[in-house]
Amino acid sequence: MKLLVLRDKKPGHFNQAEGVARAVGRLAPIEVTRLDIRPSWFAHDDVRKLIMRRYGKDARYWLRAMYGIDADRLEKPDVIIGSGRPTIAAGILISRVFGGVPFLYSGGIGGYDTREVSLMVVASPRAAGNPRSAWALIPSVVDPSDYAPPRRLGTPADLKGAEIALLVGGTAYRKEWPANEWDALVRLVREVAKEYGVRWRVSTSRRTPDEVGAQLAALDKEGVLAEFIDYRNAGPGSVRALFGADAVAVTEDSMSMLAEGLTAGRPVIGLRSAKVHDGYASEAISAWAAKSWAGPAKAESLAILPLGTVTAEQFARTLVKLEPPTTDVRGELAAIIAPVLGLTVPEVQAPAQRVAQTSS
Repeated sequence: MKLLVLRDKKPGHFNQAEGVARAVGRLAPIEVTRLDIRPSWFAHDDVRKLIMRRYGKDARYWLRAMYGIDADRLEKPDVIIGSGRPTIAAGILISRVFGGVPFLYSGGIGGYDTREVSLMVVASPRAAGNPRSAWALIPSVVDPSDYAPPRRLGTPADLKGAEIALLVGGTAYRKEWPANEWDALVRLVREVAKEYGVRWRVSTSRRTPDEVGAQLAALDKEGVLAEFIDYRNAGPGSVRALFGADAVAVTEDSMSMLAEGLTAGRPVIGLRSAKVHDGYASEAISAWAAKSWAGPAKAESLAILPLGTVTAEQFARTLVKLEPPTTDVRGELAAIIAPVLGLTVPEVQAPAQRVAQTSS
């Protein structure tokens, strides 16, 4: 099966598209072609919506005009996959060029006629009732089989020597991080390391303020951190190894990193800012926290704590109540995609990830 994956500039988006492609790979052998999507100087989001609503019937012309894409140079795919607003119009237009090839999109779509979108994988269960939509954890390229089983953290004493990954984001759409909350994060890392003996593995991101990166680098020089990855030097993809830690903590501005931690089979704590204005994201994260990722026991695998006020004791007490997820996330996504593409789900899915016993 030939897949055409549309990639915009944002790693969070194109990793979702790649995650959908990998889920399709659970259903059939795949051959993947990737196409970078870069709108022309005039074709910003509102212009693309207007063109697609009123003038977009000539798919070949508008692919060239809005994206600089020559349709005659594209090989016909069996499936088109996209994520991120720049890929919406491109995916619809390419589908038209090839006579209605299925277009799978990770995310919700607003402002477009979505009848030519075969499936939207949405993060909130409330949006799953929309036409051609289904709820699933945000797709990603994280594969739990790449990591050893996490150490079981059942009591505060188990935290001694345990590895906790901390993925630090920053200001995002409708999310802010006041200075006092960054100070609280640095304080939390220091106190949890001192009081519980955890080994922090920390990474910043492209959104992390320079001054926060500097504070974390200072903790590393003091020996508080077991590992520090500065995004400014390491670049995209450098965080991937950190999902092999025993647990993951994430600043809640990044839904993708929360989802990646769960996909990796790790218990996850999201650290929430007091200044959060994105209702859809909060709604989606609340649904993830309520879902049982660890099987029929209804055990929680995701918890959200307020960064500005969380204490080391509260953090530790919350963490030891969480269970590592055992859900086969990519298998669930494949089951959603299968009927859309007229495929069947393999009877044998990947086995649930084991959980390592706490070392004595």
